[in-house]
Amino acid sequence: MAESPKDKTSRRKNAVTESPKVNSQKDTTPQESPTETTSRTNMTLNQKTRDRAHSMATEDMPVCVICHDDFHEPKLLPCLHTFCKKCLQQLAQSGDNKEILCPECLDPQPITTDIEKLPDNTLIQHLNSIILASGKSSKKGGKSKKEKDINCSSCDKDIAAVCRCEDCKEFLCQPCVDSHKSMKALRGHSTITMKEWRKRRDAMAVKPQIAKFCSKHKGEEIGNYCVKCRKTACKDCADLEHSGPTHNCIPLEEAVQQSRQQIENALQNTRQAEAKFRGAWEIMDKRNSKLKETVDNLKKQIQDVMIREREEIAKREETFLEDLKTVDQEKRKEMNAFYDKLEANLEDFWAAQDLADSVLDLGEDYHVISLEKVLCERLDLLSSWRPSLPSEDLAEIDFVEEDDELESDHVESIVEEEVEEAEIWEMDGVIGGRGAGEGQFDWCRGVTVSLDGHCVVADWGNHRVQVFNKDRSFKCVLNTSKTMHGRLSMPHDAACLPDGRFIAIDKSKFVRVYDPDGKFLFRFETVCEDNIAKGEAVELSCVAVDRRSRVFVGDVKRNVVTVHYSDGLHIKTIPTVAPSHIAITSQDFVVVSCTQKQKVRVMNFDGKFAFQIDVYGDGEKLRPRGVGCDKDDNIYVVHKERGGEKSVHMYDDKGTYVACVATNLNEPYDVELSPDGRVVVSDDDTVKIFRQVCTT
Repeated sequence: MAESPKDKTSRRKNAVTESPKVNSQKDTTPQESPTETTSRTNMTLNQKTRDRAHSMATEDMPVCVICHDDFHEPKLLPCLHTFCKKCLQQLAQSGDNKEILCPECLDPQPITTDIEKLPDNTLIQHLNSIILASGKSSKKGGKSKKEKDINCSSCDKDIAAVCRCEDCKEFLCQPCVDSHKSMKALRGHSTITMKEWRKRRDAMAVKPQIAKFCSKHKGEEIGNYCVKCRKTACKDCADLEHSGPTHNCIPLEEAVQQSRQQIENALQNTRQAEAKFRGAWEIMDKRNSKLKETVDNLKKQIQDVMIREREEIAKREETFLEDLKTVDQEKRKEMNAFYDKLEANLEDFWAAQDLADSVLDLGEDYHVISLEKVLCERLDLLSSWRPSLPSEDLAEIDFVEEDDELESDHVESIVEEEVEEAEIWEMDGVIGGRGAGEGQFDWCRGVTVSLDGHCVVADWGNHRVQVFNKDRSFKCVLNTSKTMHGRLSMPHDAACLPDGRFIAIDKSKFVRVYDPDGKFLFRFETVCEDNIAKGEAVELSCVAVDRRSRVFVGDVKRNVVTVHYSDGLHIKTIPTVAPSHIAITSQDFVVVSCTQKQKVRVMNFDGKFAFQIDVYGDGEKLRPRGVGCDKDDNIYVVHKERGGEKSVHMYDDKGTYVACVATNLNEPYDVELSPDGRVVVSDDDTVKIFRQVCTT
């Protein structure tokens, strides 16, 4: 039965704010309404709680979801979900014997070996033994049974134990107690009755410590571990089966410590990867809010126009609103698909981390060793995952208005005669690639080039800004001094001062300044103290520097560009609509790219409108992103059409179209001109450089 939209919203919220629960049915939910979907903005991933595994040894002990009974010979799949061996064998027989569908996460799991060879979940086996010994049922709603007798673990006779030796950690029957006391070496051992032992166990939650003995050599305690064979061994096994140059036997305690360290390292890596998915969730919430705000603003604009036009525009109002509703529904449907993917990924992270935490917190040495391989394989796989986000266009709506502000001063772009574009520019080099190492990126955002040729890239996904030398080799990362105030989180853009200092902005309200070696110097805010006291919202989007070392900072939340001296002192504020990218010409004209209005506006230093650019090529609609200017004040604009062309185009200082600089890009974001005239473009996880080979 399909969930209602409201139920689905609640389920997604619970998946983030509470302990993760796996839904075994695929989602067939109808499209959610705008009101219901906006509840996601109130979610916080920090509210997610994990029930610790102490309750696993009581009435909340999980059962096999296939047979709904206690686990019998529990086996671990690669996805770290546990089922009875017999249940998995039946599931494999009903399939194609190549893979099975995990009943918990519904992911296909390849069967490369016999079910028998899948790793045992020794932690579940151990907890089951505790429950059986305490006489409690692991089934939900199960009633307590009469507690079973524990047999003597010192002899082979099937006799109930009457006491327990605290030194040997053995359960003893009466004959063994007599023998125990008669031996001179064991007379000093402390024994307690079974009644007293059970009382201690129930009152202090003491887990029974069962000595681990070799199954091949009776009475020999396991004290070694063969690294080559990944098996535990007693002294006889170590001497007979695991000796020689091909084996490497180490003490069990050392092996346990190594395995514990491996799990802890892998767990730490997955937590770092999970943080990126948390960040991706926050971005989705932000874009969802932006989409709602855009819809609300457009709705108000449409309704205002309809009120002014009265009956004459009544039908057009209905048409506009219906079209907007359709676009809104389509975009929300696509956005929900990304939410669902992120939710599934986070549930995988939480499931693996919970089991790893349980092994580290509750597992004994044997459990740590036996589960280390399968846990680390899964945790390492999760650590390599990267969140997938939709294009920023998803939170924007291309809605053409008949009237626009400042249209009276509009100078239309003139498309000149068609030129042979393919022979003008060519690729000159590429910097970077996907990764987190030096010279690698996780989604490049703003890019800039200093007067001495240093290329500076905002590495958004890796929370840093990287600097490269003129020969494109790695130089440094901003904030080399590792100060708290110099730390960046999801940086959007960067700029260079003529004296060699660097400037960076991120999702915070601060503009940060660094010296030529990347050392943090200071930071400043773009909002005056009076506005700070009023709690005015700030969202810095872009930054640029002019020839006089003045710093221009765009704020899409306040719809302004603020101008500052290089020490942060405020000079003036220029009103403009949603400045997402900015560049400054040598004549102090401010070039602002507005992705919301899908136009590039050019104004003087006083904010007076000069002209705008909204077409390219043969008059096709421009979808602008980053902007840049060369020494001759030619303007370069990144064009990014969702599902279509992604390129860079060149205009002269009057906004007249000149040529196409680059095409067939992946996910271009920003463009900058180097002192030697090369065009530098941030494109997905790389920075691409183009040079002019001929002129027309």
